[in-house]
Amino acid sequence: MVSSVRVGSSLLLIAVGVAGQEPTPKFDVASIRPVPANAPPIMREISFTPVLPGGRFDDPRTVLFFMIAFAYNVKNPATQLIGLPKWAESQAYAVMAKPAEGFPILSPAENREQVRLMVRAMLEDRFHLRLHTETRQERVYNLEVANGGVKIKEVDPPTPPATASPVGAVMGDNGGRIIGNKSTMASLAGALTIFLKRPVIDRTGLGGYYDFDVHWTAAEAPDGHPPAAGLSTESVALLISNFQNLTGLRLTKAAGPVEFWVVDHVDPPTAN
Repeated sequence: MVSSVRVGSSLLLIAVGVAGQEPTPKFDVASIRPVPANAPPIMREISFTPVLPGGRFDDPRTVLFFMIAFAYNVKNPATQLIGLPKWAESQAYAVMAKPAEGFPILSPAENREQVRLMVRAMLEDRFHLRLHTETRQERVYNLEVANGGVKIKEVDPPTPPATASPVGAVMGDNGGRIIGNKSTMASLAGALTIFLKRPVIDRTGLGGYYDFDVHWTAAEAPDGHPPAAGLSTESVALLISNFQNLTGLRLTKAAGPVEFWVVDHVDPPTAN
């Protein structure tokens, strides 16, 4: 069976139907149930992952937006995943899926990649998802080492099975804070992308791991009003200037190729 998912022109991302290649792995059982809008909130540990050993995927509350981002390894879905209807970001689902018996014992990385492929197949089968990729010239920020060098602390790499930690960030018009613990420059660029609403490309050439906790506060607004949600033009400028002073890394405006995942068609999931 040939997959109807189109991902650019790359044969590497065409999952099935290519002569000489193994068929795409699929879940044997997949339960997808809508979560009521008034359901109580749930708390997640920062280390939570829906990928479990044995090729299983288990998430008590997720949305299609995040499932697609995982399945296609979209690094910055807020800017790179486009064409989804509103319900794909608001309607939550409880998803439990597992492969047939005999699924091989794999390393965590290999298991994750197999689950990624099986989630792709599930999205095609149950949501009738079709998408393709496009590369466009867009405005970006380059993350670079500023004159004077890096000011944050390079540390030893994480000891397996531990992995690099994601970068945490909180920002608003009155200031911000960015925290990393054994984090990479790629993770930092990804976190900055969320707030700057523009892809941030790691051009530092730094392949190590870093600890940092940088924060800044703007002068109080003369009218005493609380800051608006999100980042204004002024607060973006504040972020960029303070970030360079505190980390020794600079953000420069540029234009460059950005890959987009464009949704051609999607439906609410078929019944279990």
